[in-house]
Amino acid sequence: MVAQDYDEYVDEVDEADDREETVTWTHWVSAEPFRAWLGYLTAATGIEPLAIGVAAGIPTRVARSLTSPGMRPRRIRAVDAVGLLAIRPDDLVINGLTLCDARPAHLSLLELRSFCPSAEMLAHKLGTGLDVAHGLIDGWLDVCPRSTAWRCIALASQITYDRASNPSSRATQSTTTSRSTDSVAVSDRFELAMAA
Repeated sequence: MVAQDYDEYVDEVDEADDREETVTWTHWVSAEPFRAWLGYLTAATGIEPLAIGVAAGIPTRVARSLTSPGMRPRRIRAVDAVGLLAIRPDDLVINGLTLCDARPAHLSLLELRSFCPSAEMLAHKLGTGLDVAHGLIDGWLDVCPRSTAWRCIALASQITYDRASNPSSRATQSTTTSRSTDSVAVSDRFELAMAA
């Protein structure tokens, strides 16, 4: 009889935990503290906000909305808030120096097609050497520092965003809206992969 009561108790606790997790991940929280935290992380590490978003595993659109003067969301998803809170400046710097697979960075550039920056421009934007930029664009670079991959994926996401929000670039290049939307979804998958 005691064992049965214990099993029922464990089942009830598990169900309560499941409900609590579901509620936590579907709630919204005030954006203001996370806007300040992202600003602090940027100031403390020198890493751009979108790259920090990639590192935190949150969509770059969330990091962009928190830092863009024209966008001031009142709230963000709790799951994105938890991702940002999990990042500490020292950990961000240390993890940024470790090597990782360069393939997600290459794929994010590859999806830009004709909008991919030149090797010189990419090296300048990422703060790397020209050989690393060529390796990322051409795909022969096997590994790179995580911070370089984060910055590359964030840059590709920003180019995709700029391209989608600028009607003149869509008129000059025969790019459809659905293709732009697909590129944004692909970038979000790379962000999540890089955070792991």
